[in-house]
Amino acid sequence: MSVTITDVKIPLRGRLVEGAISIQDSRIRKISKTALTPKAETRIDGRGLIALPGLIDVHVHLRDMELAYKEDFSTGTLAAAAGGFTTVLDMPNTRPPTSSAEKLREKSDKARSMIHVNVGFYATLPETSAEQLEMVKAGAIAFKLYMNDPTPDTWHRDRARLLASLRGTRSLGVPVACHAELGWQIGRLQVRYEGAGKNSFRDFLRAHAPRYEVEAVRAITSAALGTRSKIHVCHLSTEQAFRRVVAARRAGVRVTCETTPHHLLLDEKDLARKKGLALMVPPLRTARDASWLWKSVVNGEIDAVASDHAPHTLEEKTKEGVWEMKPGIPGLETTLPLLLTKRYRSEVTLGRLIEVLASGPSRIFGLLRKGRLAIGMDADLTLVDPREQFRIDSSKFYSKARFSPFDGVECVGRPVLTMVAGRVVYDHGEVVEMRQGKVLTREAG
Repeated sequence: MSVTITDVKIPLRGRLVEGAISIQDSRIRKISKTALTPKAETRIDGRGLIALPGLIDVHVHLRDMELAYKEDFSTGTLAAAAGGFTTVLDMPNTRPPTSSAEKLREKSDKARSMIHVNVGFYATLPETSAEQLEMVKAGAIAFKLYMNDPTPDTWHRDRARLLASLRGTRSLGVPVACHAELGWQIGRLQVRYEGAGKNSFRDFLRAHAPRYEVEAVRAITSAALGTRSKIHVCHLSTEQAFRRVVAARRAGVRVTCETTPHHLLLDEKDLARKKGLALMVPPLRTARDASWLWKSVVNGEIDAVASDHAPHTLEEKTKEGVWEMKPGIPGLETTLPLLLTKRYRSEVTLGRLIEVLASGPSRIFGLLRKGRLAIGMDADLTLVDPREQFRIDSSKFYSKARFSPFDGVECVGRPVLTMVAGRVVYDHGEVVEMRQGKVLTREAG
């Protein structure tokens, strides 16, 4: 199948150049002036639009399996397509958890018949190198270490065992993504607060104190220093935790990091106003933290922006007490418009957005044919209208989670067409071709 996108603006060397993109057999074959494009079976008019490499969200919870009432592989990947994402990486804290090669194969087999964009799967970090190898053979893109696990005797709290496990991932070349909070400390405080009847959002913030994130980043980067393993710190939320990442890099640690739109654009005052609809972990922090993280995105020190798309039912988000509420918000359909609005206001360049939403994620997770507009790359593309103005309305989400702390926010710039492997999946509000996504593996990447 051949497709040509004509008269579209293409980011090249920091400028937008009008031209055309020719696609043949799911790959980009030519980028040229429109007049020089070869004949194609399908021509798409890109007039007034900007072509971006298909966006990659490295932190998504697609749920499904026993949690399909919150989200399933179909609705989650439709939300991704509507948000301009052509590849998402799914977290392993599902039910059942993706904690064995067998469970990973089961999850992948189910997803293949349902997904509309490409999906790669994390696995929970196994302790032994033999288990890690089996996970990679089964298709694991990366491992996830939940340092926020409140279990007191979690194996990774034993430094010797953690070091041995990290050495195994180094030999496989597989990154370890970390939820960097000290869960045993947080869990201890939560038990104390619940016992004392302390059940407010302020109590939640105290339990998830910033120091537990900072200490967790220090612990995992210290462990990674001696093993030369590749560490990726998820959803940074504080200035001090980010400073620890910078210090670790200077010491020679192979560490990358991400933050989220909500940690960039909201703060703890929004939690007080929006209550459970703005509850997540790590929680929202101070306005200073948000400002510092945004500056670090703009200046190139933060490698990726990820949605941490975490769907729940509205009932789960509006429980009586904070400890009963499920933390997490949907983000696949709001991330790009929120960031394009920042670009419209000249607060960030388009090139930097491409780095944190496409090329950076591709580099970190070894998705070698994705994340760039170049000849030979996979024809995963996102076309955006930089002028479209609209208000976020969660009632129209493709996700089953139809709520958002960003409801009503006015945006300028919107994804209007999403293409996976040369086929249009989403076009101006309509789903065009279903189930075009592939399950990615380390080898396929």
